[in-house]
Amino acid sequence: ERCMVQSWRVALAVCVLLVTPAGSIMFDLPSGKVKCFSEDLPGHTMVEGKFKADMVPEGQNRMPIEIQVTDPMEKVLFSKDDIETNLATFAFTTSVAGDYIVCFHNKGIAEFMTQRRVTFSMVHGIDARDYSQVMQTEHLTKLQVALREMEGRAEEIREEFSQEKKRERYMRDLTETTCSRILWFGIFTIIMCVGTSVVQYLDLYKVLKKGKYID
Repeated sequence: ERCMVQSWRVALAVCVLLVTPAGSIMFDLPSGKVKCFSEDLPGHTMVEGKFKADMVPEGQNRMPIEIQVTDPMEKVLFSKDDIETNLATFAFTTSVAGDYIVCFHNKGIAEFMTQRRVTFSMVHGIDARDYSQVMQTEHLTKLQVALREMEGRAEEIREEFSQEKKRERYMRDLTETTCSRILWFGIFTIIMCVGTSVVQYLDLYKVLKKGKYID
């Protein structure tokens, strides 16, 4: 029984490692350029982002980097004119589903052809929750915290499947509506063509009959 418990704990640890979110990304942002990241997020989801910029290389001009976070309605959720070398964070809860965009803008002079390195990461849902704080608050063991995290991830996956079904249902209804409109437009076009042909035939028949070209 002890071996089974140990094997189960090992399997649980492997599962937690497999679902651990990816680390930060680093990129070089040239002066005068903008780089944006977009992610499709469901509504009522907690989001947390971390960012920093490396120090300006010695001998180069000042290159302030601005960060701006916007929601699907282009409402600014977070902005900072000049990010620092120390790691900073932003956090918010999504109000509606859609594309949330994070943009970095290097305000340096483009003619100098200089660049500055930025480090950025963003997590959402269960990944944005601080389980170390939950562990201290609720006095849980590491195994209980891992189980709580896996339960949260399972719920998040179920919610994502539910949202995917809603999007699929919407696209199917939209396709059916579009096909129906095209069908009726085609029928209307045929009726108009037939009606126009009949009217033209009758007018031509009257002209020919009036000119006594036909009996």
